[in-house]
Amino acid sequence: MSQMIRARIREAPMLLLDPYAAVARVLLRSTTNQRPCSDSDWSSCASALQALRNSQVTSPEHAGHLLSLGLSLVTFHRLVSGISASTICRFTLSLVRPLYDSEQLQESDARELLCLVFLDITECLFRARIPIIQYRVRDPYLVNHHAGLCGSLLPLLYRVCLLGAAIRKGYPTPISPDHFDRLREEIIAWIPNVSAATVERFSKQEMLLLLTQAQLHRNATLLILHRLQFPFGEQDDEAERLSRAIIWEMQHCLAMAKQHPPNISLILLVVGAEVQDSVGRQHVLSLLQNIKGSSFYPFVANLRLFLTRVWTSRDKGTAQYLFRLFDPDDNLSIPL
Repeated sequence: MSQMIRARIREAPMLLLDPYAAVARVLLRSTTNQRPCSDSDWSSCASALQALRNSQVTSPEHAGHLLSLGLSLVTFHRLVSGISASTICRFTLSLVRPLYDSEQLQESDARELLCLVFLDITECLFRARIPIIQYRVRDPYLVNHHAGLCGSLLPLLYRVCLLGAAIRKGYPTPISPDHFDRLREEIIAWIPNVSAATVERFSKQEMLLLLTQAQLHRNATLLILHRLQFPFGEQDDEAERLSRAIIWEMQHCLAMAKQHPPNISLILLVVGAEVQDSVGRQHVLSLLQNIKGSSFYPFVANLRLFLTRVWTSRDKGTAQYLFRLFDPDDNLSIPL
């Protein structure tokens, strides 16, 4: 990753140096409990955001620079703000989508592209909307620093997003239970692809984190699919079974690896929505403190807010879809 950043800055210093430096400074200050952002950092990233908005993709090389710029701005935004960076993420992906669809993106762009696609598709999974890019798996064994081993899961997540978006818009005819069942069977059958080189490269602890992250996203997708078919108040027993299985996986990983897998905040939110007793809810809130970056990422307060909203609704016996509960706060950040 450091090699990629250095290469990008050498190729496009006027575009990337200032925002990358701002991200580095903000991350350093955040992790040392200092005031996270200076006026100069805000100014640098505001100028970079304006450059992104005014950009047009002129070549595959230029697309790679814009992917780097968009990812750096998303990272900056997540570090300093409780407002969603989804607009930046989706705009960046929309810029490069024509080249992606025509298979003109360079192989070196895969890392940044997958990060942004993973961010977009997982939030769309939760928000019940259509992702910008329909990801095609080229290397099923790819290990991404953000998505881990989940790359080959993304096409299935995309289909769940399409289903959720159709339900949100009001499908003209009822969706057949067979449609849910076929998709559910494919998700259950999915397993992460692990090459021999990956096993040799990573430690046992790292492999546990990678495999657990993948399994958690698979099982959380099953839970979301279940809740698209059966809103709160219907088939709650099956939803609770899935929720308990996910919490057990998280606890097992924490006990064995001494930490949670990365990028599982959305999973905690989806799982937490199913907990109806006070002891279980307090336990979910305690799990939030074990998220890597929970001491400085602003989204932790949002997660507490969202969980409280869901629990209040469920205590009233409200039968509705999970995504409907958060429509009033479409701009609030719910990162991975």
